[in-house]
Amino acid sequence: MAHKRESGNLYVVATPIGNMGDITFRAIEIFKEVELVLCESTKETKSLFHKLGIVTPVLALYKDHSESPYANVLDQLKKGKSMALVSDAGTPGVSDPGSQMVRTARENGIPIIPVPGASALTALLSVSGFQVNPTYFLGFLSEKPSKKRRELEKAKEIEGLIVFYESVHKLPRLYPLLEELYPETEVLVGRELTKAFEEVLYYANPRELAEKPPNAKGEFVFLLNHRKKSLKGNSDSSDM
Repeated sequence: MAHKRESGNLYVVATPIGNMGDITFRAIEIFKEVELVLCESTKETKSLFHKLGIVTPVLALYKDHSESPYANVLDQLKKGKSMALVSDAGTPGVSDPGSQMVRTARENGIPIIPVPGASALTALLSVSGFQVNPTYFLGFLSEKPSKKRRELEKAKEIEGLIVFYESVHKLPRLYPLLEELYPETEVLVGRELTKAFEEVLYYANPRELAEKPPNAKGEFVFLLNHRKKSLKGNSDSSDM
């Protein structure tokens, strides 16, 4: 039975990160029903909608530094218009724009409804074979080398999985840093997840990663199994 939706909702909708087959029926239904789709890039979203046969209008949403952010959008939501929020790929608000819109909508009493789907974070976790609790997600590491070092140093305080995204052109600087800070830590690398040239590569330690790195093309997710040796491989202890 279809879920009865009230007007004036803001739907936070996940879109494919590569494989078009990962779009959900619910996401398509929402896109067709809302009056407007708020997006990171109109070009990317229009391309997706063209493939799906969706004609709903789209509006690029930028960070708003005014005293009353997104006033026009909020006014339409308050008047009963439902909208969807998307990023270029994956789940909005997870290391990409969207959090400010969601926070502002909540402060204004707008119902916010998640429509889950593809995420590089959960995709890599699901095939890691490691116990995933706890997991420390860093998002995209800092552009600044000194801050990036501090982020990875702070993450060492957590005994569990450390997951982060990294831009392809920064990989040469990343590998020596991992060798220095996490010399005995297992590494799992997800490259181009869900796409045609997808790879999930395992390395016993960062030294192996540096000696035989993945092809430096595409989008990357890194997972560090930062646990004591006695806990490694203990992936079946969590309840289902």
